[in-house]
Amino acid sequence: MADIEKLKPGEILADASVADFISRLGLGIAEAQRALDENSIAQLGEFVQPREGLGGKSLLQLGLMPAFYHYQHADLSCSLQLSMRVAESTSLGVGLNFGLNNASSNSSNSSNAQSNTESGSETRTEARSASMEIHAATVGAISIGGQTFNLSGADPLARLRGLQADLLANPAAGIGRALLSMTPQPLAISTNANPNQVVVSGNTVAFVAQDYGHGIIQVDSNTATTYLLSAAGNVSAVTTPQASVPSYATHVRDQIVAAGYRAVVVGPNDDIGRVFFETGRHDINSTGPSVAARNADVDRMLLRIAQAIQTLNLQVAVEGFADAQPFRGGTAAQSAASNRQLGDLRAREVRDRLIANGAPAANISVVASRGSQDATAAGGPADNVEYRRTSIRTVNRTAHWVFVHALPPATRLDGVTPDLRGAAQAGNGFIHLYAATPLQLSSKKVTVEGTDYPLRGTAVAGLTANSPEAYARNLADAVNAQAAVNHVASASANVTTLLRKTQPIQMELITAESRDIEITESSGVTVTRQFSRSSSTSQSQSSSGNTTVAVGATIDFRFSRQFEQSVTGNSAISARLVSIPAPPEFLALVKDFLKE
Repeated sequence: MADIEKLKPGEILADASVADFISRLGLGIAEAQRALDENSIAQLGEFVQPREGLGGKSLLQLGLMPAFYHYQHADLSCSLQLSMRVAESTSLGVGLNFGLNNASSNSSNSSNAQSNTESGSETRTEARSASMEIHAATVGAISIGGQTFNLSGADPLARLRGLQADLLANPAAGIGRALLSMTPQPLAISTNANPNQVVVSGNTVAFVAQDYGHGIIQVDSNTATTYLLSAAGNVSAVTTPQASVPSYATHVRDQIVAAGYRAVVVGPNDDIGRVFFETGRHDINSTGPSVAARNADVDRMLLRIAQAIQTLNLQVAVEGFADAQPFRGGTAAQSAASNRQLGDLRAREVRDRLIANGAPAANISVVASRGSQDATAAGGPADNVEYRRTSIRTVNRTAHWVFVHALPPATRLDGVTPDLRGAAQAGNGFIHLYAATPLQLSSKKVTVEGTDYPLRGTAVAGLTANSPEAYARNLADAVNAQAAVNHVASASANVTTLLRKTQPIQMELITAESRDIEITESSGVTVTRQFSRSSSTSQSQSSSGNTTVAVGATIDFRFSRQFEQSVTGNSAISARLVSIPAPPEFLALVKDFLKE
């Protein structure tokens, strides 16, 4: 039999040999006919035997003959029942065994910081922050992390910056960074002095003067030009064309330096000024160990830029940066937000100084800080003062500039040519000049909230008499000496900052240590947010040991097929037999035989 699984129904019926079955029924009739004929022939022997009872005659002689039978007709009927079943089954079994053997020792404690250590492979810490408000007039002491810190100093900003420095210098306090910010509360401030020498705003008084001149030369053409630096001294810098405009700008600088001046080239996309900062700090100073050399002339540089912004109506952008050095107890990656905040505060310090020195606030935009992103991309040491800075750059400038500075007493700037000041035109020449101007403030005063403060240039605290810095310091001291007034003052370089005594100054403290650090309030200090409790926010965990993992898998695939076929049926034959005489020829032949 063929493969049943592959047969169609008609093919299965043909394969069951139904035709053979019916054929065999017909052959059965034929075989029955032959048997009847043979039986009749076999009877001849009886008919030809003489019989004594019959007088020795045979039945044939007496006229009897054997009968022959013939199927006159036959009806065949059959029925067939065919059944087939094909069964197929497939089964798949999968088994998975997993075993874990972890031989380790774990210890954990609640902490505001998260710290995970795995067998010397990684240490991670997350920072927490707290904040407090300190009134401008506050003095006394405050407790942070179980350590006592005094708020002492000649003025409000001196006290707060001293607190910053003390916190960062004391590891027992657990503070990694301390950031200062405030929302100004303007005061009514006025002066009867020359506004070009004393610039007042809502919270500052700036004393504007220099002891040497400076100027800006525009270079946008590679053209031979003679620059007159001092008409009185008959000093000039003669230049010739170079290979390109940038090369020519460098040539101009070199010729001016050769004439006895200081000069710096600034390309169209270069910073026109940079201010550097100590680690974790955002106050402008020129005495810190890592910034002293870079910030040697920072106060006068900011004054010069502020005057140029005002005179030339420049649009400038300031942007603060941070290096990749982590604050104490932290990592660079996890202090990224704090680094951006620090960069923004550095930019605002520089912006505020420019505005105090007379630059219009609308001309200065602050670019959101990228924190330590640039320092990290540049590589190099994590502690990199080059990225602890604020950059000042002009917007949409296309020409090269050469900054020129006279070096008193040997040189000065006067009667300069080519003179492009106020012309807003292309070409090579001076576009800005600020001559040396001594302060003349005799009998001048500043009035704050109705209280007059005569201006004094007395030498104080190592500051030269009649210098802008001396005037700023003397004004701050005079304000702070008036206990009855509702304002206090601070002095920084040539700027005096005035604040209401109740003015709140925010200090944000950041730590990466896991221990609890408590801040205790005191008079004039309000804790607006304590460090989050270690038990409620995070977990510190250390683990050591070996871990074994075993995995086993089994797959059982089974396939089976069953075939079953049955054929059942019944049949019926209906036949009609008739007797016929033996053929005459046959009988004659028999008779002849008997005669012989």
